[in-house]
Amino acid sequence: MAFSISEFNSKIHDHGLAKNNLFFVRIGLPPALLGELSQIPVSRDLEFFCKSVTLPEMDITTADVQPQGFGPNVRRPSGMQFPVLPATFMVDANFGVLKMFHRWTQAIVNYDRSGGNLAGVDNALPFELGYKDEYATTMQVAVYSHSSRSVEYVYEFSGVYPVNVGNVTASWENQAEVMTLPVGFTYDQLKVTGAKSGEVLADKPGSNTGRFLRWFSSINSIVNTLESIQRPVNVQDAFNQVSNVGTILNSFK
Repeated sequence: MAFSISEFNSKIHDHGLAKNNLFFVRIGLPPALLGELSQIPVSRDLEFFCKSVTLPEMDITTADVQPQGFGPNVRRPSGMQFPVLPATFMVDANFGVLKMFHRWTQAIVNYDRSGGNLAGVDNALPFELGYKDEYATTMQVAVYSHSSRSVEYVYEFSGVYPVNVGNVTASWENQAEVMTLPVGFTYDQLKVTGAKSGEVLADKPGSNTGRFLRWFSSINSIVNTLESIQRPVNVQDAFNQVSNVGTILNSFK
């Protein structure tokens, strides 16, 4: 069948084309930064300063296998890997964007030791790691259709936190250029509009599925309990942590 320019134009006109400048980024403030709102007001308006974001690729990892035990290797899927999510933010005139990401990074690992090796920041010693439930958050990237604002494609990320706060270029050459800050985010889970949502499998008679799910659920409860254990701040808090440990031990009985 010969290629038809008129048919090509007709199909493009019928379906339209998505544009890469119609997007919106929403980042939830992690608990560690909620107390910084008065000092960094721009943190509530961060989505308006996101200049660009690269939507992540679906990176399926593979392993080489030999189906017959010899001969050429054949690639087989072995898992999935989430790449770093890069974004670029414009820096406001009060440098609030810089302050926010530097504070956020410090909540992950306290890199400051200007007061000495025993000087803490928010009860964290130099290079002490924070608790993930304090610095991780959610992030949403929505891209829109130019033909209708009601049509959107949404990427939802959870367990999000920055792993790279990049270089800021200062130069005398272009006085009209806006200062920008590149940031790389990592995340635990990804949900997109085009993917199906999972459902809990039913416990079928004669199947090991239900027993496995109950066992897995108990392991998940243990993990959640472990993640909830934090540094005690008083006697009552220490008692609660001991109770949590008792709950874990009872799960193995």
